[in-house]
Amino acid sequence: MPILKLEEYAIILLIIALLTIFLTRRIAVPYTLGLVIIGFILSMSGLLPDVHLIPDLVLLVFLPALLFEGAWSLRWDLVRSQWRVIFFLAGPGLLLSLVIAASILHLLDGLDWGTAFLLAAILSPTDPVAVLSLFRQLRVDERLAVIIEGESLFNDGVAGSLYQTFLAVVLLSVHGEGSAGVEIWGRGLLLFALQAGGAIALGLASGWLISQTVRHIDEPLVETTMTLLTAYGVYLLADLLQLSAIVAVIVAALVVGNYGRSIGMSERTRMAVDNFWSVLAFLANALIFLLIGAQLNPLSLPSRSGGELASLLIALFAIGVVLLARLILVLFLGPYSLLASPIQRREGKERRQPSFPRSWQLIIFWSGLRGALSLALVLALPAEIPQRSILLISCYAVVFFTLLVQGMSLRWLLIRLPKMHQPDATSLPPVH
Repeated sequence: MPILKLEEYAIILLIIALLTIFLTRRIAVPYTLGLVIIGFILSMSGLLPDVHLIPDLVLLVFLPALLFEGAWSLRWDLVRSQWRVIFFLAGPGLLLSLVIAASILHLLDGLDWGTAFLLAAILSPTDPVAVLSLFRQLRVDERLAVIIEGESLFNDGVAGSLYQTFLAVVLLSVHGEGSAGVEIWGRGLLLFALQAGGAIALGLASGWLISQTVRHIDEPLVETTMTLLTAYGVYLLADLLQLSAIVAVIVAALVVGNYGRSIGMSERTRMAVDNFWSVLAFLANALIFLLIGAQLNPLSLPSRSGGELASLLIALFAIGVVLLARLILVLFLGPYSLLASPIQRREGKERRQPSFPRSWQLIIFWSGLRGALSLALVLALPAEIPQRSILLISCYAVVFFTLLVQGMSLRWLLIRLPKMHQPDATSLPPVH
């Protein structure tokens, strides 16, 4: 295939993306899944040049825009209505699934504890773009969409910080720094606290400063540009200070999108900013999912001693581990768990009402898709990481399975499961 210039390649990708999106809208399939499939087919057929998804491209070019748009459009009042479920999924639930996955990887796959936790952290971030697109098409209950979107947003921040922590632990172990394993893990946990805490402080300060600034400006173009500078400026500043850039951008966007939007932006400005970020996120998602599909070419997977059979077994094992960890997490999220609404009296008896229907548990389990962030994190691993090829194969397999198998079958589940569209006001009191 002739060598293409960067601008020519970008134009071709955009044309393919637009045609794919037009087609998927006609057949009622989420455009992100269509892009992954088309990218995969083009890569397998050799019609695309060899594609290598550069981590810096995702982490610096795409990620700030996607994170900011997700947090900017997330209304805090809706998050508060489902805060118990979201907090559990992105906090204790994430840690629970992380420990389960790492333990299985260590005991059954032979990875050392540091590498096992590193892989578990890489596979933790969920990517709800395809899921939310399908929810909008089928008019799924807004509360379920808020849970999925809120989990993913905060999950990205926690998982990103944990990734940096476990990567530091593994590198310290590889380079022989630290006299004992306990000391290495202690330094890793301290790093996590400093990076996450510093990123939250930076995000809050930046979001507050931008919010106060826009109060004195009434120019949609200027204020839109300020939100763009916030997304990329906070990311770069956090990275320069060695803080969690993912957490910093999410926190800053939440502050500006809720506090700044309400105190400093006119209705005209809000519409302009909303439209700008909708278009930018749409283009970023279109390109990144097309590149993901091309990157998931099985022929590009790293070779490993033991041949293709060994790689296939590793891939299947990783998929099974992720599904099992997610299943256990959702079982702990049962409708009569601690997340149930406060005790209510009915017919002289005290009982807890479920936070959501049982059918939602299955959707929360099956909608845990993985995508761009997991791929970017695994590709960013230094070459000296032990068993790096296993981590790459495992991540590729999980992303491929979740996007195609889970993503394609989710529509079938949503149509057939009860209580997906019309909430039952008597049995489903809002969670406060």
